[in-house]
Amino acid sequence: MKTLLFIILAIAVCFSAYANTEPRSGVWTAELQDDRVQMTLFRGSQTSERRGMGWNNIMGFDEPLSSFAALSKSDLTSPAANVHFELRRPAGTIAFEGRVANGSGAGHYRFMPSESFVREMDELGYPDFKDEQLLMFAVHNFSPQTIRDLRAMGYEPTKREVEEIAIFRITPEYLREMENAGYPKLSLREAVNFRVGRVDAAYIKQMRELGYTNLSARQLADAAILGITPAYIRRLAEKGYKGVPLAKLVQLHVTRADEILFK
Repeated sequence: MKTLLFIILAIAVCFSAYANTEPRSGVWTAELQDDRVQMTLFRGSQTSERRGMGWNNIMGFDEPLSSFAALSKSDLTSPAANVHFELRRPAGTIAFEGRVANGSGAGHYRFMPSESFVREMDELGYPDFKDEQLLMFAVHNFSPQTIRDLRAMGYEPTKREVEEIAIFRITPEYLREMENAGYPKLSLREAVNFRVGRVDAAYIKQMRELGYTNLSARQLADAAILGITPAYIRRLAEKGYKGVPLAKLVQLHVTRADEILFK
């Protein structure tokens, strides 16, 4: 309870102090989970006197503690401490300042875009990114080299697709993993859908072991997005429903008819 009150107070103070924040500034909150940091960034914008503060562009991400320069576990777990630390990325540096206590913290941040990143993206044919887009690239650790590598594989992403590639981390390594798992030459849209459903090689392998072979990329992605996991299928099998066709599984799950079976 004390930690929660601390965070609420810190956020309130930061919002008040930075009510007229620049587009490159905002408020952060963080929580330590094992050796990873759950970070949330709030970017503010002043809309009008009548409407007041309209908070938008909330970005949440999970990052190893080691990724943050000048931030230690002892800082985060201390009873109370002032902190100044940074997250350095190809797209720029996010500088954080604030207070932490008992594994949680809050404060304000300032984003400093990288001129070399902007120049490289322009040379690749992607000019005029806004500050919030550059911040998103930094949050997701996106590098122009990813575009070069994807082009070498035959992909030609649009500017909109570049954002999706960054957000969903569509890397050459992931595409090769999917190729080795039996899904070669995925389109970028198919790869994004796989990521949304958290499809990886282990998921594909387990689905095949359960009898779901020769699924198209769309069928596999749709099933994963809708929550048709190997664990779910095994649970149905324990109730006597084995070898249920995928379409029927989707119908059972979407209509919640499976809730009756699990009672």
